Amino acid sequence: MVLGIAAAVPAVLVAIIAVAAITDGLSRAKVIGSLSGRSARAILPFYNLATTLAFYGALLVVVLFFASRHGGGVWRQLGLRKPPYWVFPLMPVLALALQFATGLISEALSPLLGGMTNPQGCSISQGFGHDAYLGVIAIVVIAPVVEEIAFRGFIFGGLRGRIGTAWAVVASSLVFALAHTLSVGGSILLLGPSLFIAGVALALVYERTKSLYPGMALHASFNLVAVVVIFLSSTAANCH
Repeated sequence: MVLGIAAAVPAVLVAIIAVAAITDGLSRAKVIGSLSGRSARAILPFYNLATTLAFYGALLVVVLFFASRHGGGVWRQLGLRKPPYWVFPLMPVLALALQFATGLISEALSPLLGGMTNPQGCSISQGFGHDAYLGVIAIVVIAPVVEEIAFRGFIFGGLRGRIGTAWAVVASSLVFALAHTLSVGGSILLLGPSLFIAGVALALVYERTKSLYPGMALHASFNLVAVVVIFLSSTAANCH
């Protein structure tokens, strides 16, 4: 599992660099402009979706490779099992409660950190601009599926048998929080506690249901609420 995490870093970097190189080449050759009829700035949302696909595609390949080394059904090992269907209606409600709780934590921490604001809001609103549907595809559809497989199915599932459920919840949630905050510079103190709590909730849902599907639904609902708030509040207008 440690090798899997270590291998994931260079794999996703190579995937993102490859997308950037291809995009740059197509832009220089004026292929992108001729196909889209858009300016380079307007193409940014499509580039961001492409890097999202590359990032999560590489991560998923690495996770599946290392999970397959243990033999048996890989998907079932990673938690893709038939879920108790009664939990699904609860996931949007839990997502709203989780957003409210984590929002309060971030609001309480912001004054202590010199009025720091959530950099993820600016990253999302500026990155996807007026093509909000591309942000929904990336953040509400792709990210929850792959992240649940990686963080809960692979990391939490792998740690649980080695260090026990409680410590596995803590460790996997720390990795989840760090992975998200380090990808957006300077946000670890503001967003770290909220993302840790979200990671704990997602791990407990997986532990309770023995399936990743409810956690994917919770994760997608949680992200959907955030994305809707970001775009409806015109976050990009307040970003510099």
